[in-house]
Amino acid sequence: MKRMMYNIFMLRNPFKELDARNRKRSSDLLKSNMDFNKVVNKRAKILILSVFACFVVIAARLIQIQYFSQDEYTVKLAAFTQKNQVSSPPRGDMIDRNGNVLVTSEEIVNITYYPQKDLSSYSESKWQLAYKFAEQFDIQSDSITEREWKDFYIMVADDQGASLLTDEQKTLSDSEQYSIKISKITQDMIEELRNVEQSEEDANKGYLTNEQKYIAWPVMYKMEQATLISSAVIVENASEENTAYLIEHKEEFVGFDISTDSQRVYPYGSVLRDVFGRVSTTGLEEGSKDYYLANDYALNDRFGTSGLEKQYEDYLSGTKTVKQITYDEDTGSPIFTTIQEGKKGYNIQLTIDIDLQQKFDAILQEHLTEARSNVYRKDFKQAFLVMMNPQNGEILAMSGQQIQNDGSFIPFASGNYLQSFLPGSSVKPAVLYMGLNEGVVEPGEVINDTTMYFAGGLVKGSYNNKGLINDIEAIRQSSNVYMFHIAIRLGGGYYTPYGALNLPDVENAYELYRKYFSMFGLGTETQLDVPYEESGYPGSDDTSGHLLDYSIGQYESYTPIQLLQYVSTVGTGVKVKPHFMKQIYEINDEETIVEQFGTQVIDTLNGNEEYLERVKEGMRQCISSGACGAGFASLNKDIAAKTGTAEVGTVSDDTSNSIMIGFAPSENPTVAFACVAPTSSTGNLESNVCMSIVYDALVEYYKTYK
Repeated sequence: MKRMMYNIFMLRNPFKELDARNRKRSSDLLKSNMDFNKVVNKRAKILILSVFACFVVIAARLIQIQYFSQDEYTVKLAAFTQKNQVSSPPRGDMIDRNGNVLVTSEEIVNITYYPQKDLSSYSESKWQLAYKFAEQFDIQSDSITEREWKDFYIMVADDQGASLLTDEQKTLSDSEQYSIKISKITQDMIEELRNVEQSEEDANKGYLTNEQKYIAWPVMYKMEQATLISSAVIVENASEENTAYLIEHKEEFVGFDISTDSQRVYPYGSVLRDVFGRVSTTGLEEGSKDYYLANDYALNDRFGTSGLEKQYEDYLSGTKTVKQITYDEDTGSPIFTTIQEGKKGYNIQLTIDIDLQQKFDAILQEHLTEARSNVYRKDFKQAFLVMMNPQNGEILAMSGQQIQNDGSFIPFASGNYLQSFLPGSSVKPAVLYMGLNEGVVEPGEVINDTTMYFAGGLVKGSYNNKGLINDIEAIRQSSNVYMFHIAIRLGGGYYTPYGALNLPDVENAYELYRKYFSMFGLGTETQLDVPYEESGYPGSDDTSGHLLDYSIGQYESYTPIQLLQYVSTVGTGVKVKPHFMKQIYEINDEETIVEQFGTQVIDTLNGNEEYLERVKEGMRQCISSGACGAGFASLNKDIAAKTGTAEVGTVSDDTSNSIMIGFAPSENPTVAFACVAPTSSTGNLESNVCMSIVYDALVEYYKTYK
């Protein structure tokens, strides 16, 4: 009995046979006395202790989580189970330098959709809901784009457009297949699909026909843009009748709700609209979606997509409203609880004088309209005029107008920094300053302005021979020949009548031109506070002949805002950033300044001040002598200016740009201006239309700024 009990409580050695085999092979083992049961019990105890230790560790961890880290994990649980919906507040206003509101927001009412928690994408019940909504609220097919109608074909077609692909194309990625399908779908195919008859089986199940889905699609497409944390606007700026009906029948349209929103309003109509920019109306756009999502934007958020709206998005957008979303256990409908109140964006005061801006727009429109009856201005379709304070870079007015064939106008103020033009003789002040600084001409040096003849039949000259002139007269009379001599000398050559144009240092000369021009602001971005500006169009054939063209503004093109920064630098000796933003402040609190632009200096001319004064004197004499327009004398103001005429047509079509730049007064100027009238004269017309435009603009300017 005792032996039986012993056998019961002792474990059988599972390694008995293995150990026996080992004993047969080992003489040492044969000499040892082995207690197999003792070995087995020792191993079992180690196993039991290991298991026990594991349970102790697990228990300790559970105690830590339950008692010591409860708050931390409660927060984490909430983060995984709770959803927040973010909505944008009204954007801040833009006002002019005198307090006039240029851009503001007004409240509108939208019908939005918040998806039910358990309603799957493109389910039949969702189609039914979309169809019912579209019928009741009369949603039209043109409320979505042609591109979005192609998505309808893919979603409704039985094979989702697979028949549009070749066998080889079916091996491509999903995105590549999708692009191919979109490119092949036509409006006729969509019409054919909507007329496909429904099967008897689907009819018995109560499914929508393709025609009904066609009616529902403008709603369905927008419903599919909504997520559990982001709503979708189905009807923007809904009528009172529609909002009232939805409120009364809300139980029939589960997930649809009324929400307030805002839209941009422009008290001055189209004035400067392209500079102000655009705000998205359909949420995040595809090209910039990743960027804005990474910066905590929701898919349905509005944001600035261009112009100043984009440049100052962070200030204008304000603080978003955050609502916590839970769902009704019975209906699955969303329930919202506000956890963060939104705040309207900051207001931005611009440097613009809107009264002066409107007058400039009217001046350009008047001159463009008059040109319609002038055969010599048949190609004059655009005009640009911009004015700023050269001391601090504040843009006072920026006008751009484009006339249509019917006589109507398209405002194009942004063309002042988005389009570039050949500047003609307006670059000569910079060329003379460079020549004096580099020592290739001396102050007061006299050069004979007469036609220059080179080997190979190359002929260069001024509009007419001006005889013996010095550096100041070269600016006043706009001498091409004086500038040609500067170019030849910078290139290491000298002029011999009928000799070859040989410039051994031509590469160095081009480098000097671009260095000096960029010092003034030509050929480089002005750093205007907009999302994008054109830097001009550089020449690509740096030959000796083109160096002469470079000297008279016939080689590289510049924007009107570059010409303005350039002439401002001539006037003050300092290159500053032009800008629209004056200051940013709290809403309803102009005393709380958030940010000011101020004067931002980019560079200072470090050449001889006497040389700059000679350049300015030439520009002042251009006005006082009447060479830049006789009418300016009537203003009785100390104005310095330079005109330019750039040939842009062919030999048979002698078309040219008109340019005028300047500043006033000639010492310590407080205003600078630039006018560009592309292709404004043709044939034998000699008058520079910018002289008339600038005169009219200065008349209006001096009415306010004495």
